[in-house]
Amino acid sequence: MAITRARKTAKTAPKAEKIDNTAEQFIAGADTSSEALPESLPVTSLASREAPALAVVESHLPWAAGASILPLPGIDMALIIGVQLRMLAKMSEVYGVPFKEQAAKSMVATLMSTVLQNSLAGSLALAFKFMPVLGPLIGIAVLPAVAAAGTLALGKVFITHFEAGGTFLEFDPKRVSGHFQTEFEKARAG
Repeated sequence: MAITRARKTAKTAPKAEKIDNTAEQFIAGADTSSEALPESLPVTSLASREAPALAVVESHLPWAAGASILPLPGIDMALIIGVQLRMLAKMSEVYGVPFKEQAAKSMVATLMSTVLQNSLAGSLALAFKFMPVLGPLIGIAVLPAVAAAGTLALGKVFITHFEAGGTFLEFDPKRVSGHFQTEFEKARAG
């Protein structure tokens, strides 16, 4: 049994109609009535997006602090990161940037681990949570402030990134870790 190939036939595209109008004639003949024109979308400047984005960040601060009160080590950090991911998803809506959950998880984990490593209070709060009885009490006293400051710093870093026209795929946590650390220190102090 022989296998044969189908023959390809050359198809030609239909020829375009030749128009002998000049640009002026074309414009003069265009329908410019309000029914023919689409409604224009409101143009929002980046400055007008910063205030709603900051409001999103500030609305997530109590949730991050509340998640850190949980006396179960590890679960509290998962909840804090969950709050921060929700915050980033809301911010991406404000800026019209597609939210990439996997990329955001990686970025949040990288930046928050930087804070916990470089911050004595964060490191001690996590370490004390593993001590019986007294540890969770010390963690409850310290970790909410660290979680809220980290969430605020994360939000401000992403606002700066989105204001510059960046997306989740272009975000480099290593490049912004210094800026993140500065924002974290400002949030903790103020």
